[in-house]
Amino acid sequence: MKFASYIVNGQSSYGVIRDDGSVVDLRARIGQDYPSLLVLLQSGAIETAREAAGAADIGDYKESELTYLPLFAEPVTIHCIGLNYAAHAAEAGHKPPEFPRTFVKVPAALVAHKEEFEKPTLSPEYDFEGELAVVIGKGGRNISAAHAMNHVAGYTCFMDGSVRDYQFQRTTDQGKNFYRSSSIGPALVTADEVGDLDPLTLTTIVSGETMQHTKFDNLIFTVPKLIEYLSSITELRIGDVIATGTPEGVGFSRKPPRFLQHGDVVEVVIQKVGTLRNAVA
Repeated sequence: MKFASYIVNGQSSYGVIRDDGSVVDLRARIGQDYPSLLVLLQSGAIETAREAAGAADIGDYKESELTYLPLFAEPVTIHCIGLNYAAHAAEAGHKPPEFPRTFVKVPAALVAHKEEFEKPTLSPEYDFEGELAVVIGKGGRNISAAHAMNHVAGYTCFMDGSVRDYQFQRTTDQGKNFYRSSSIGPALVTADEVGDLDPLTLTTIVSGETMQHTKFDNLIFTVPKLIEYLSSITELRIGDVIATGTPEGVGFSRKPPRFLQHGDVVEVVIQKVGTLRNAVA
């Protein structure tokens, strides 16, 4: 299933996006018990949602009628992974890391599918990073890699907007957390629908030009390893997101550099997961 949070008719809601582009509004059907997508996940009610969506003869809305939210209406923790592809580590001048490189992205840095990024005024070095993001469906601490996939609700697309001079000359957290510089969505696609990640591809397109392309079998640290590592440091909670890192081809490594400008459109395309599209304003 494909779950999304959105604004429709001026109200926050959530639902299931069908293959025909129609949307079954779950708040209208089961919202008395599960008022938001995050509460639905926290309650372990995916099957309840599946039954409610399956019982609907037709969708309640067209997808074009929605204003997407950044996956959840409520804030969640966004764990980000750096240098998780060997070719990207090389283009950044680093050896492949021995352990996952991590940082946290604040909710204010994120916009939803089809919302506009805000190009920073403090720097000309606004860069793109297309990524796969994992959504935690079962929380825990000290989760072993062998059992980690039992904790995955599903996947979504992620654009890790990076302001490079702040990232490299000041701190990673500063460069990665400019206001409305990153995006997530459009939908949470359940793990059963996506299946094995290894053969699937990620492509980042900027204003019609392919900039990044990879398969997920190129990840240095796999999804189970990332869950094992992060849960050894902190509790992973339902709804938390792990952005798994970007492949080679980012803007700062190009000659000349290709930073994002007003009017650019960034698309992160992941097989079986979807397309996340945002314009730069």
